[in-house]
Amino acid sequence: MLVEARAEVHRPSSRTWGEVLSRIPHDIYHTAQYHLVPGLGTAGEPYAFSYEEERCAFLWPYFLVPIPQAPGYFDVTSAYGYPGPVGTPDPAFIERAWRALLYHWKQQHAVSAFTRFHPLLGNARLLDGVSSEDGKPAWEGLRELGLTVSIDLTQSLEQQVRGYNKKMRQSIRKLFEAGYECGEDHEFAHLDDFIRVYTATMSRRMSRAEFVVDADWVREFRCLLGENARLFVTKYQGAVVAAMLVMEYAPYVHCHLIGTDERFAAESPSKALLDYVRRWGTERGLRSMHLGGGVGGRQDSLFEYKSRFSEVTHGFQIGGWVLDEPVYRELETAHRARLEAMGVEADREFFPAYRSVPG
Repeated sequence: MLVEARAEVHRPSSRTWGEVLSRIPHDIYHTAQYHLVPGLGTAGEPYAFSYEEERCAFLWPYFLVPIPQAPGYFDVTSAYGYPGPVGTPDPAFIERAWRALLYHWKQQHAVSAFTRFHPLLGNARLLDGVSSEDGKPAWEGLRELGLTVSIDLTQSLEQQVRGYNKKMRQSIRKLFEAGYECGEDHEFAHLDDFIRVYTATMSRRMSRAEFVVDADWVREFRCLLGENARLFVTKYQGAVVAAMLVMEYAPYVHCHLIGTDERFAAESPSKALLDYVRRWGTERGLRSMHLGGGVGGRQDSLFEYKSRFSEVTHGFQIGGWVLDEPVYRELETAHRARLEAMGVEADREFFPAYRSVPG
């Protein structure tokens, strides 16, 4: 039986991008507006590929990034955060969508494709049992990177707090008793304070330059996301000592970027801020507050800190697929030779291999 299908590619200005999303469960990371947010390690031009049949829909947002050493060729990559595909969970339908997507990417002269998946949606499962036309399973490109942490906001406020580590509960109580105050900055009046504490935090963590933002970036972020973008602050004696950019997109609230004044790092006023946003999200009827994971998905000190708020964890997966084998291997070989000439060993975990950076 012939299946009537429609495969399309969209730019952020296309109304159809949002129309397809409206048919399937998704999050802010899949929207056109989010894909217009600059920086945070993201480059290239934003697109979304959609595949639709009568009662089914599929959409995969991505960036197409030129390969400098191979003019005319590109890599498919992922927005910062947790995007990946969304679609109707029908295996036969998803397989047809996957094959149409691979064909489309090859038409765009893409050499490789990379994405981060969404831990709460569990959208990596969409690729279970799916294969390309040559029989290659899609799951072969998947890799478990680590865990992320969330707080279940469907529980009562008391149950949520009982899920905290005991020392975390005591520390937060002491912060509020000492006079720390939290609230939403509806007008982004403390934008400069956010930049100050966030920049200081990124410096302490020795984060890469592309993950540091400025005031113009925050203004554009707010303009693009509208009411989905929120700013919360913690104050002590009238001064901002912690601040966090939050994304609210029902049923989720995401702790996007957070910073602490280095003079108060020992007190960690961000604890009080996270606790406040938890209560705020619960009162708004949201289902989950996503704290994220460690740096690069690792179960490091940052992950350990977040896990003191909740025992609820989610597997965080990434995916990488070679689309043009001959070109990929040629680029990989040349890149490895360049690194060897510099006396540097190639990072065999990095994908695509020819974009790994020494150090």
